[in-house]
Amino acid sequence: MITIVTWDRDGGLREGVAPELLPVLLQNPGTLVWVDLLAPSREEAAILSTVFSFHPLALEDCETRRQHPKIDGYGTYVFLLTHGVHPESSVREFRTRQLSLFVGASYLVTYHREKSRSVDSTLEAARKNPRLLEGGPGWILYTILDTQVDQYLPVIENFEKKVDEIEQRCLIATTSVVLQDVFALRKALMRLRRISGHQRDVLARLTRREFKEIDEKSVINMRDVLDHLVRVTDLADSYRELVAGALEAHLSIVSNRTNDIMRVLTVIATVFIPLTFIAGVYGMNFHNQPEYSWKYGYHFALLLMVGVAAGMYYYFRRTGVFVKGQSALDLRGNRVALPATPAAVPGSRRGAARAPSRVAAPTETARGTAPAEAAPPES
Repeated sequence: MITIVTWDRDGGLREGVAPELLPVLLQNPGTLVWVDLLAPSREEAAILSTVFSFHPLALEDCETRRQHPKIDGYGTYVFLLTHGVHPESSVREFRTRQLSLFVGASYLVTYHREKSRSVDSTLEAARKNPRLLEGGPGWILYTILDTQVDQYLPVIENFEKKVDEIEQRCLIATTSVVLQDVFALRKALMRLRRISGHQRDVLARLTRREFKEIDEKSVINMRDVLDHLVRVTDLADSYRELVAGALEAHLSIVSNRTNDIMRVLTVIATVFIPLTFIAGVYGMNFHNQPEYSWKYGYHFALLLMVGVAAGMYYYFRRTGVFVKGQSALDLRGNRVALPATPAAVPGSRRGAARAPSRVAAPTETARGTAPAEAAPPES
């Protein structure tokens, strides 16, 4: 579908102009021409080469899907390729819609295969207040880009909520569930960062006055759009770091839990090793063993097993094997500290709030006295 909108001081805003009138309208410098091509047919798209004589490489970029945002100057016009947020985009799958723009001295051409909310919003604003088109193609370009960038902000808010949820679930959820959410979120954030980064470079070139087709007022307005896009890019980088830190914290917690389980199993196996040895010695069934003829041999063997198990339990408890978050004794009898809770998520914005502050207490010296604090320097 092709939509042609023109504006001039005498006739005002006009829509539904026939494509056959484009060559005449483009010859009038006082007339602003806006051509919008939405999923055009081959005949409708032919005006890009026959009427406007756009470069074949620019036309190829229009047809190419999944093209990165870019900007190129072709002497008398500027070609831009940008991405707007898809309405069905989510934190698990960040999707965009591609929009191509050709900006000349008195015209602007928009080309997109899917419906563009930024183009529709700009066209509706021009219908309500046609005098806005006095700003020329630069005003239309600025309004479209500003609307596109504004659509990124709700997506960023959704990513922030999802990151907060991931940080909390990393402490309680199972590894399989956490990994699915983390990898899907990281993939979406990587695509958001890649798209916003390239689009930021496009806007940066526009604000550097590299193209004479963009008027000074539009360049100043685009600086505000660039600031918003820089914020989106920085937040995407921050969220990627937070997700990576949350994943590391989760794997650390899982490793600690595994170590606890292995510690319990090791203690049980260690306790049963001497018991198995005792049972094996008295289960050899040799006739010349003196304990076989002893009246209390069976009771002695049971008491020996209980005594060995009790002694080993006391030893493990004294060395701190069953203690968490308290000081314990190592194998040499020295007192050591054991961690009580997992550390806060690295890089988390709430890590300081969740992790209790730990102030190192002064250690005792060999003579039992605490080292004196250094006196403050005299003023």
